Amino acid sequence: MELIMDIAISKSNVLAQMQEEIGKESEPGEWFLVDQKLINSFVDISGETGWLHIDIERASKSKFGGTIAPGNLGVALLPRLSRNISAYGRYPRKYSLNQGWDQIRYLDPLLVNSRIRARSRLQGVEDRPDGSLRVVVEFWIEVDGRTKPWLTGVKVGRFFF
Repeated sequence: MELIMDIAISKSNVLAQMQEEIGKESEPGEWFLVDQKLINSFVDISGETGWLHIDIERASKSKFGGTIAPGNLGVALLPRLSRNISAYGRYPRKYSLNQGWDQIRYLDPLLVNSRIRARSRLQGVEDRPDGSLRVVVEFWIEVDGRTKPWLTGVKVGRFFF
């Protein structure tokens, strides 16, 4: 019985803290380099074999002047880039489940050897009848030296206590 009480207190504390954070922008995460080795590794896994991602010589003659990262690499990197800065990564829980992404947009191609970092904003948290919290967090990936983000999106997930 005592364990159940501790879990309930933890959930109510997390909910209260998250409600205070709604709408506040996070600090930026640390810079991360997207080089050709990372792009190639992702292409090997994802099968996104477009020449703009892997053909260095041909891509160097394109309007981009080099290879560009697959957009889905940005989504795959978000947990790593945002773990310490986002509400989704910082609050304790027994486990969480990703329910999906809304409004993912790639605003500008990401050139090879670019440095990126994430920012986030907690959009909402809702106590659900099953005892979980529904958490909605907006993310964007900034590119060093550029004003337009590479990627924006909204992650929806559940925290279980």
